[in-house]
Amino acid sequence: MNESNGESFAKSSYGSISLKPYQIDAINFAVECLLKQVVPIIESPTGSGKTIISIISSIIYAKKTGKKVLYLTRTNSQQEQILKELKILSKAMDFRAIAMQGRVNMCPLYMELEKESDFTTESLSKMCSSRKKRTKERKEGGCYYYNSGISSDETREYILENIQSPEDIFETLRSRKICPYESLKFAMRDADLVVMPYSYFVNSNMAITTIYNWRTSRENLVIIIDEAHNLPDIARESNSLEISMNTVNISEKEAVDFGDPELQPSVHVSDFMEAIRVSMIELTREMVEKQKEKRIMFRDIYEEMSIYMKRKSDEIEYMVDALIAFGSQIEDQKENLGKVPMSHIKILGEKLKFLRFAEYDRFICIVSRDEEEKLEAYCLDPSIVLEPLFRSSTIHVSATLDPVWLYTNMTGIVNFEFKSIKNIFPASNLLVLYRDDLTTKYSEFGAEMADKYVKVISDIVTGLDRKSMVFFPSFNTMQYIETKVKFPHLSESRSMTQRDFQHLISLYRKENRPLFGVMGGRLSEGINLPGNLLEVEIIAGIPFPKPTIKQRALSSYYDLLFGSGWQYAFLFPAIIKIRQTMGRVIRSEEDIGVIIILDGRVQMLEPYINARLSNNIRDDINSFFSSHIK
Repeated sequence: MNESNGESFAKSSYGSISLKPYQIDAINFAVECLLKQVVPIIESPTGSGKTIISIISSIIYAKKTGKKVLYLTRTNSQQEQILKELKILSKAMDFRAIAMQGRVNMCPLYMELEKESDFTTESLSKMCSSRKKRTKERKEGGCYYYNSGISSDETREYILENIQSPEDIFETLRSRKICPYESLKFAMRDADLVVMPYSYFVNSNMAITTIYNWRTSRENLVIIIDEAHNLPDIARESNSLEISMNTVNISEKEAVDFGDPELQPSVHVSDFMEAIRVSMIELTREMVEKQKEKRIMFRDIYEEMSIYMKRKSDEIEYMVDALIAFGSQIEDQKENLGKVPMSHIKILGEKLKFLRFAEYDRFICIVSRDEEEKLEAYCLDPSIVLEPLFRSSTIHVSATLDPVWLYTNMTGIVNFEFKSIKNIFPASNLLVLYRDDLTTKYSEFGAEMADKYVKVISDIVTGLDRKSMVFFPSFNTMQYIETKVKFPHLSESRSMTQRDFQHLISLYRKENRPLFGVMGGRLSEGINLPGNLLEVEIIAGIPFPKPTIKQRALSSYYDLLFGSGWQYAFLFPAIIKIRQTMGRVIRSEEDIGVIIILDGRVQMLEPYINARLSNNIRDDINSFFSSHIK
């Protein structure tokens, strides 16, 4: 209830959706926080209706304040469940909604022109602008999908009234020779709620474009941060960069293809690429045997290039600027040829320029050598990226946000209130066991331990007439153990397309083969397997991050800021991954299931993860399911 005036903001039902008391309570909490200009942070377990809570809360608040609602998801594939809820709630609450995706998924002309993924968001945007301009001026080389059908009442109503998935919109409008992306952009102006991936708003340039297309402002938005535990890592990744030897080689080839001009007298672009290549090799030469990475200063790459080229550092900086200018010329030439105007050289030049001005206190520079030499600038502090996000009102929801102080310290949220919804399903529906004689700890994991894992996993899943999944700390661990597995099974892979992933889930639903996945991967978050589709889940190891230079630097950084740096860099990343993975099992009051954690280090994760030691897992599983026979 609203403590100030006793008002309940939420109703007991919306269309065919009836709310449970804890959902009403959470909605009232969120609306009250937003009205007080306080950030509501809600931890709500898997299956508790986080989507319903966040949508109803934001719409109630938006109607009171005249704002629009932005729903951010981690991936495009997570939009499906949200759209199902929106179709019901939009009619009951009288609002219009659409789901957006990027040009790479929604531009039919790009798919016809380009067979390779040789693009950036900016290059696709530039190509689109050029094609649209040619169409408006009735010149050759325009876009025949860009026509009056984009802004027609028929197209707009089709998008807004039906709340179709972007995939369905794409197929329908492409068949009508109407641009799906531009149609969504136009319909967006009349939408009260828009669903889109995080990247649209974590990337500042994309956020500006999105706000303009919507004809609104940051201050006029209430933003739902779905699966909010992902926000810090997504923000870090968006503000980090990498220069690999392959990047340099591709840029050199592009330079040769476009004439290889001089950046300075007697210094061609290809010479400059060779200087980068030699400098990266020199920076890794001093590594001791078996060492794969080391931390360096950002200016070290410039100093190495200066030594190799026998040029002053300010001349190197001038050549980087000239490199960017040459890349812009290549973009123009590609655009005139009707191609996506993207230049590897320009991207490389902009990355080198970033290294020149990077903030030493919030970024680290790493050089590594594995299959090839690589240079990275890694963002330690995601709050610098997220600062513009909080000019809007925000609601943060996830099944794994406790301890909230860790999340708010990383994201930079100051004025907030936290609500945790607990125990919505009977505790007796879930049994969590562990064994303490196995571990994936680096110093102890080898062929003998892998053999032991295979035997234990095989003993559990073979002959068990229960749908089961096995999750590993990493793809490398999974693949190593898979080489020893003899029983039939399914498994996800790093390179799976969305289509392949959906086919994998379909096979798993139909067949009685255990499915292997990775904690933190697509199988561990965002998929819904209700009823008996997942009854036994095996967690084969604790996903502690490797003690890389990045993780040690994160630990030191947060240790200086807040203390307990190890918790930020190692402990809670593992807890979040395991808890998200565990959330796949119980999705409703009727679901029952068993989770087995095969790693004695689980005892370090209490009180956030509680498990009982088992000396006979197979008997404990059978006994558990026998006790639930009605």
